[in-house]
Amino acid sequence: MKTAIIVSSVNRPEILHDTIVAMARQTISPVVTVLSLCDTNSVREETLWLPLVRVVQGSKGLTRQRNNGLQALPREVKYVLFMDDDIELAPNYLESMERLFDETARVVLASGVSAKDGLREARTLSREEAVAAVQQYRVENRIETAEGAYGCNMFVRRSLLETMRFDERLLLDGWLEDYDFSTRCRLKGDVVWNFGTCVAHLGAQRIGRERGFLVGYSQIANPFYLWQKGVIPSFFRLLKTFWLPALRVSLQGTLHSRPPWNVLFDYKGRMRGNMRALVDASCFRLRPERILDFI
Repeated sequence: MKTAIIVSSVNRPEILHDTIVAMARQTISPVVTVLSLCDTNSVREETLWLPLVRVVQGSKGLTRQRNNGLQALPREVKYVLFMDDDIELAPNYLESMERLFDETARVVLASGVSAKDGLREARTLSREEAVAAVQQYRVENRIETAEGAYGCNMFVRRSLLETMRFDERLLLDGWLEDYDFSTRCRLKGDVVWNFGTCVAHLGAQRIGRERGFLVGYSQIANPFYLWQKGVIPSFFRLLKTFWLPALRVSLQGTLHSRPPWNVLFDYKGRMRGNMRALVDASCFRLRPERILDFI
């Protein structure tokens, strides 16, 4: 037992409960499972009675909740898994990750590969589908260098977290928070895909239609901020890798999207958010925190 799990959740007590119950399928147990919440409405009472569960409360926002969860870690923890509240881990996940980190000192951050993702199918996977997906996935005993970890499951050395935190200027859903964190981790060691284990992502955050304007604004504002602080190395990279793809998807979705994509994703709202952010950039007032002005 070397790993602590931090799960951030907002107002999805049923999904959170099922995810924590699923931890019983792990071949080894964590030291503790920390639920980082904003209020007591986000958790069922019976979840609190599950083994090894601990709750912390604080401000809303993915990066803030992840940082807040670190306050509850016991001293003996060597590794930390940050995961979403709608994830199904392969039963060998913790065992495979601990073995990798024990045997390969240069690895500082890793993610399991995706067996199935509801976001890519524009629907929410059932828990049964997720369990079947991780059971059927053929894992391989190898790793591969990753540009960025998979945000829904990031396994990191505790020692890095003594001096590194998630950037709390990336608000609400924290668009690109995983890319930012991964890039900074690469300065300390290797960031990899661990093909020895896998996860299934239910994609439950798309149960309701997204707030497209806020997503669209963050698609422009957050990478601009990451370029300003040096995480994105050049303005050309900002345009080519982040801004232009976001604008292309927003435009294509607005003009041509069909069900189920146009039901779950608010492409018109994204386009409005993209455009407003570009206007703010031309007026020298573009920053991640501006999304709070539009809520």
